Amino acid sequence: MTTPGFTEVFISFGLVLVAILISRYWRIPVAKDMALGSVRAFAQLVAVGYALKFIFDLESPWLILLALLIMITVGAHAAAGRVKKLKGAFVITVASMAVGSLVTIGIMLAARIISFEARYIIPLGGMIIGNSMNASALTVDRISSDLRNNRLAIETALALGKPWRTASATYIRASATAGMMSMLNFMKTVGIVALPGAMTGMILAGAEPIDAILLQIIVAYMLLAAVTMTSVAAVELTIRRFFTRCHQLQHDV
Repeated sequence: MTTPGFTEVFISFGLVLVAILISRYWRIPVAKDMALGSVRAFAQLVAVGYALKFIFDLESPWLILLALLIMITVGAHAAAGRVKKLKGAFVITVASMAVGSLVTIGIMLAARIISFEARYIIPLGGMIIGNSMNASALTVDRISSDLRNNRLAIETALALGKPWRTASATYIRASATAGMMSMLNFMKTVGIVALPGAMTGMILAGAEPIDAILLQIIVAYMLLAAVTMTSVAAVELTIRRFFTRCHQLQHDV
């Protein structure tokens, strides 16, 4: 495979045209979204490519940290936007994502699995933050809706003298599991149903398959840890907004 350039990218745009023609033939109303999405993806990725080159060349620790914080902030904003009717959702998502992402990266640095270089921290950080974003959105949305939909059962348990954590234990476990579900499914099928991106990228770049597999295993473990920490943090931060110190369920959250 030759190293792709802008010429190859423009030629591959023909595949987008094929998709648009198929959608128009079948009268699926997504042709405009396909066209705009393709142009937007091109512009975003090219801009990110030049930004990463700038960061890689400078190799500044502060710039690396700034890039991570921007990714977490933007991801938390997107995750909070998917959570309905919860005050302060952004604070919860940004805090839970920061815990899951930064702690995972810190462990990998402390164990010397990776070094503090932009070419390692930013790509792996992007994977971690992207998965943490989905985990936080799913977890916060699930625990919020479960507590609202099961208010009567929870209040009955509280009236019988149970503490709020016991009264809501079922929903806590279900919400944390929901946040981790996509990662758990990924772990079950990785390498069998589909080849993950990191592994595929290394193989396409000419690396030995066993080297690509070892990297992918590290990435999978890394993502599992990040998603788990993010989901647990999101549950803990969210559920405390629903209960008072007197173990009463609040109605105005």
